Amino acid sequence: MSRAGRKRKDLPRKAGRIDWRQTREEPAIATRWHRGRDNFLAFGGDQYLASQAGKLYVFRELTALEVEAAKRWSEMLAAYRRVIGSAGEIRGSSMGQAGASLSRERDPQWVAEFRQHFEDARQAVLLAGKPALLALDRLCRDEASTSVLPEAKRALAQLVVHFRLDTTTNR
Repeated sequence: MSRAGRKRKDLPRKAGRIDWRQTREEPAIATRWHRGRDNFLAFGGDQYLASQAGKLYVFRELTALEVEAAKRWSEMLAAYRRVIGSAGEIRGSSMGQAGASLSRERDPQWVAEFRQHFEDARQAVLLAGKPALLALDRLCRDEASTSVLPEAKRALAQLVVHFRLDTTTNR
């Protein structure tokens, strides 16, 4: 006798049931996170909490020192993109660079000091390896997956030492 309905596929069947909650992220956690973050930001909280590093801090994946290092690195990356062009020169028109009222970011002395400070921090991160630097950049741009978190934590540990964050909290 034939069975009614569709034929079975010729694939090996899995033994036991699959717990679908383990195979995907729990939606209740994300929902609680977004609701809590929005409530906190509505009361004038830190805007950095909305970032991926802030979320990892709330869920105790990162320490306060690692989050502070990520915050400083994010600010340095934003300043680097804003001030230094792709060719390595100061951005802006020549009219904006001329005159008595040069802004701080147009001052060649400040740009040279910023470049040196940025390269020192970058070299500190590179002690953890190039994949750690890439993972840290992804984390600071809010594009990191959980698979790159160990690499990013290695880079953040190097930044904590470079920025001397561990000594400032022990005073």
